Amino acid sequence: MQLGLERIREFAHRLGNPEHSFPSILIAGTNGKGTVAAIIDSILSRAGITTGRYTSPHLIDWPERITVDGREISEGDLAVALQAISQEADDLEATPFEAFTMAAMWHFRLKGVEWGVVEVGLGGRLDATRLCDARITVITTVGLDHVRELGTDLAVIAREKGAIMRRGVPAVVGPGTGPVEWILEAEAATVEAPLVRAAERVALNIDPISGWYQSGTAFMSKGTRGLAWNLPMAGEHMADNLTTALTVISLLGEQGLEVSESSIIEGIGKVCWPGRLQYVEGEPGGPDLILDVGHNPLAARTIVRELDVRSDGRPVHFVVAMAEDKDLAQFLEPLVGSCSRFVATSWPGPRTRSPSEIEVAFRSITERRGMKIPTAAVENPVEAVREAGKGFDEQGIIVALGSHMLVGPLLAVLRRGGMKELLPAG
Repeated sequence: MQLGLERIREFAHRLGNPEHSFPSILIAGTNGKGTVAAIIDSILSRAGITTGRYTSPHLIDWPERITVDGREISEGDLAVALQAISQEADDLEATPFEAFTMAAMWHFRLKGVEWGVVEVGLGGRLDATRLCDARITVITTVGLDHVRELGTDLAVIAREKGAIMRRGVPAVVGPGTGPVEWILEAEAATVEAPLVRAAERVALNIDPISGWYQSGTAFMSKGTRGLAWNLPMAGEHMADNLTTALTVISLLGEQGLEVSESSIIEGIGKVCWPGRLQYVEGEPGGPDLILDVGHNPLAARTIVRELDVRSDGRPVHFVVAMAEDKDLAQFLEPLVGSCSRFVATSWPGPRTRSPSEIEVAFRSITERRGMKIPTAAVENPVEAVREAGKGFDEQGIIVALGSHMLVGPLLAVLRRGGMKELLPAG
């Protein structure tokens, strides 16, 4: 990882600046930015607008990061795009993220994308995606993450993300930016970007909680009739993400890109964004499974809050894997009160913490609180889920979380053989 803009600017220039061949929505944030991108992309695609969505990281394989009209780039098209930018990438010694970003922009130009929906990779100020021709910028939430690169000062992190704002371009701030909104407001004033508070622009009425999805009514401006929506994603934070995404849609309307109510409703209902409180029903008599890529303290608190209101008192077994640069203790702390069994695991490859280190950290928290919760450390993530499936006195819930690198392999197994392969009977 090498943050900075000098190399990527030269890279883009040599390719004829493909990122400037279409307008974009640029989305930063600690959590939620990928979800907001997925909702916006789904709505615009249903409206007949050719969209190019660029997100990171992937869950199973690299092509997930690049979509046109919601469809992943094919292996053939990806090979063509990478070949097209390879000489410049080699000459400039571009990082993998820089190379893939430019391959995405080159592919979008080739496919005639009308609007880009671009997720910032890390931070904002020095991220390669900052080069895109943003007509709307978005900041979803601000919390502690990537502390090695961004530090532990929320004000500094907010400024890093706020640096994607630009003169005269609407800057949307999501409901999750409340604690640092004053900093973002100052950043917007400095660059003369109109600040748009999503919570003041869009109001949601949410139906009573029922399972692992949400529904309700959205009012996109004062005096409008409500739009009935059904979002196949759970969580109070998802409602915040929907509020932010709909704010962007309303601003696009002001820029002349009208989107029908039917496209909005259909787009919300068809959102597909795996690994975010993703609920997978288990086999009869067996546990259900929830997958979440959350890997910072803010995400951990959010997941626990949703479990408290949606799990119907069923026992919860956690499976956790984490990267070595994440705040392990602060991530584990909120999980303890909702946990009846804990299994630490890892993934093959670099940056992963050892399961024993995670298990020891969890035990340290429970011992300090005078609690006794069974724990285990299992290297293989699939075997870790199977280990977590043991010992339920009644049908329970397994929650696998802590990293894209944990959720991805589990999703691959589920897509190949379903819950029977992940949690075989007996």
